[in-house]
This record gives sequence, C-alpha cells and structure tokens, in this order.
Amino acid sequence: MTTRRQPGFVLAVVLAAVAHLVAAYFYLASGLMAPLWAVVLLLVWWAVLTVVGVRLVQRRSYLVLLVPVVAAVSWFGLMSFGGQVLGWTP
Repeated sequence: MTTRRQPGFVLAVVLAAVAHLVAAYFYLASGLMAPLWAVVLLLVWWAVLTVVGVRLVQRRSYLVLLVPVVAAVSWFGLMSFGGQVLGWTP
C-alpha cells in the first residue's frame, strides 16, 4: 500500500529537522559555559526531543515544527538560569 505524501508536510519535516540540528550545535557548544553535568542533561533532553519529533512525524503531525522551538527555548532558559543564578560564565 502506498501513501500520498503532502509536499507541505515533507517541507515541514525537513525544516524541523534542520532547525533541530542547528539546536544540537548550540547544545554541544554549551560546554563553553556550562559544567559537564549540565551539558550531559541538555544532550539527553535533546535526544528526548528527537524521539518526540520522530513520533510526531510518524503520526504525520505538523506539531513537529514545535520540537526545535521547544529545544531553543529550553536551551536559552537553562543557559540564562545558569548564568544568572548558578554563576556559569564563559
């Protein structure tokens, strides 16, 4: 059985995947400011978001576009919190 692919959905998946990979770069570069334990937790969180994204793609949900947004907001929030409250500095 073949399924028809919607070009809009394919574009959304590609856009979400590229944006999530860009977020991975920032997650990996967090080691310049954050301690190792925080970087490990960030990478675990990124992997969890990747699994969520894959499951959303399997369900053909456009909510997959929110995965990189959640990744970016999570990263920025944790790095801001770490810098202001925990004293992380570059």
